[in-house]
Amino acid sequence: MRHLLSSSVGILLSFAAAAAETGVVAGRVITRDGTPLPQVVLTLRGPSGAHTVVSGPEGRFRAALPPGSYEVESDTPGLLVASPRLDVAAGEQSADLRLEPAPVRERVVVAATRGEAVPSTLGVATSILDRERIEQRAAPALLDLFRELPGLDVARTGGVGAQGSAFLRGGESRFARVLVDGVPVNQPGGLYDLGSALPFELERVEVVRGAASSLYGTDALAGVVHLVTRRPAAGQELRAAAEGGSLAWLRAEGGFSGRSGRFDWNLGAQHLATDNEQPNSAFDETEGALSVGSSLGADAAARLVVRAFDSSLGTPGQTAYGRPDLDASFERRDVASGLEVRAGRGSASHLLRLGFATTDQLSLNPEDSGAYVPSDGEREGVFTVYDFASPDGFRNDTTRLSAGYQLEAQLGGRHLVTAGAELERETGTLGAPTDLLEPVRTNVGAYAQDRVVIGRRAYLTLGGRVERNGSYGTRAVPRAALALRLRDGRDATTLRTSAGAGIKEPDLFQSYGASFFAQGNPDLEPERSRTFDLGIEQRLLAGRLRAEATAYHHEYRDQIAYQVVDFTTFEGTYVNLGRTRARGLELGLEAAPSPHVTLSAEYTWLDGEILESGNAFDPVYAEGRSLLRRPEHSGSLGAFGRAGRFSGGVNLFLVGRRADSDFLGLGLTENPGYARLDARVRVDLGRGFEALLVGENLADRRYQEALGYPALGRSVRAAVRFSARR
Repeated sequence: MRHLLSSSVGILLSFAAAAAETGVVAGRVITRDGTPLPQVVLTLRGPSGAHTVVSGPEGRFRAALPPGSYEVESDTPGLLVASPRLDVAAGEQSADLRLEPAPVRERVVVAATRGEAVPSTLGVATSILDRERIEQRAAPALLDLFRELPGLDVARTGGVGAQGSAFLRGGESRFARVLVDGVPVNQPGGLYDLGSALPFELERVEVVRGAASSLYGTDALAGVVHLVTRRPAAGQELRAAAEGGSLAWLRAEGGFSGRSGRFDWNLGAQHLATDNEQPNSAFDETEGALSVGSSLGADAAARLVVRAFDSSLGTPGQTAYGRPDLDASFERRDVASGLEVRAGRGSASHLLRLGFATTDQLSLNPEDSGAYVPSDGEREGVFTVYDFASPDGFRNDTTRLSAGYQLEAQLGGRHLVTAGAELERETGTLGAPTDLLEPVRTNVGAYAQDRVVIGRRAYLTLGGRVERNGSYGTRAVPRAALALRLRDGRDATTLRTSAGAGIKEPDLFQSYGASFFAQGNPDLEPERSRTFDLGIEQRLLAGRLRAEATAYHHEYRDQIAYQVVDFTTFEGTYVNLGRTRARGLELGLEAAPSPHVTLSAEYTWLDGEILESGNAFDPVYAEGRSLLRRPEHSGSLGAFGRAGRFSGGVNLFLVGRRADSDFLGLGLTENPGYARLDARVRVDLGRGFEALLVGENLADRRYQEALGYPALGRSVRAAVRFSARR
């Protein structure tokens, strides 16, 4: 008995001694700029072998290890551990693990999972333009940045500010959810005119390809476009710029950002004016952006973001085929604002978000400019085109209020579960002043997502959403994605695949219209999509080269079309008739052969077809036709380099033939392809000053992104910029 008691005491003392010698390391996995990285697999190799830990919400991790020296490895091929050695002592200690970018870096994406994520751990196809690349490009408009991304086609009816559309993977321009700092800004029904969007005060642009309604509900049939406002860097910075050039181009901008105690801020404003080359095409816009953040303690923070612009644009019509309308115009005022409050500790994080987005649009045509017969060379239209004057104009004012709560929690060490609920209220004032429509619609949704690490090389994402829409009732949409790491290290190989479903509500006219010629249909079904893709990413040359290829198949069903129900009175309504298919291949390449040179290339092949048509009058929408304004072949090449005080870049854009229509009776059904060359050069003048020279369409190619609307010819801009930090 005495011997047994002595042995038991010895065992207990041994366990106690071992426990006393165990070290606990707790901290966060972050990027160079402090962005947290959840679901990163860390391997710590030390005296007792290899230990694996997965970071949770806000990048937090906690590991119990025997004391000693450990080598730390990360599973992210585009981000490398800055200090791979970690010394663990007995007791508890804190240590953040910072990941530095590889030569071809991996950029954090939020829109794909509603939280920070490393793209190589997702099965979803994404593209990210960070602040550095946006500033290098010096593009005049946001649509010009989109030209560099695979799977994304753009069309603009003229110069900067003119109506602009983005077609994601063959979907209609209203099939992508557009977010500004997490706040949905699409008009009810999905439409968002990108023509007035400028690359101003942006931290990054995220594009997610593939249906994402499992997270966002309505609008995300083809994917998501997320614009993130600039965040302040360390210290304080004052910025100013003045720019002028061809096409009466004048732009002035300024900004101020900084951190002080618990607060950080970034404030910017700009004004742009240009005549856009064509008669009555002048564009004028004033824009502001504000981001203010505050720490609410050790584990909580709040951020308010506000973006707004006020623009005016002349709208001369299809000047390639007839006289310009010299008095028509379009005025627009947009505001998007969001407030986020985050709180988290340990394995859970909470987010409360409030959003407000409004657009006030007024189309004016005070006088009748007269009728004309359109012509294109020797071809003449079969009917006369009339200018329908509208002195009081046509209003399109909509507001979207949103509120949501989201919980993110790590379960079992390898599951990162996200769950949330949202409420949206949509209102509008639409139509002519004498016959205004003022509808109201309320939507409620709940979603859940699980990101799980399987072993060390497989990352599975499963999610779904149930949404009750004020127009079409209750629907459920799922999504699944898998990323499989076939080879680790800097020359990693990653296979990815995803599948999902999308839904989109009707616009307010389609649901609630009350005019004689366009009666709304309250029984409309949601427009729907089914999407699937399979891709591979390969890194080579010790991380200096990244190549990817993705094959995809999207089907868009129950598309809403206008249908005449009485050919005597031409009374019409809206019905679910259309079905289209888009399949293709996306190729992308990034290379950093040296620290001072970067190269990029992308190519998209799109096989898009109308399977069922809801339009019986226009042959361009007939069954079997290609999708309107979406080319079969498109691509781009880019290069950027730096030498001493000089830096510069060049971009070549290639767009193939695409189906189109003049819509004027000329019988044109195809738009020829075009090539466009842009270039820019910068010189560091010292003392915070730099000079910039930008050339657009240097070969002066004449083309039309949409038939009848000439694109801009050659233009040159020069700028002086100033930046001071302390």
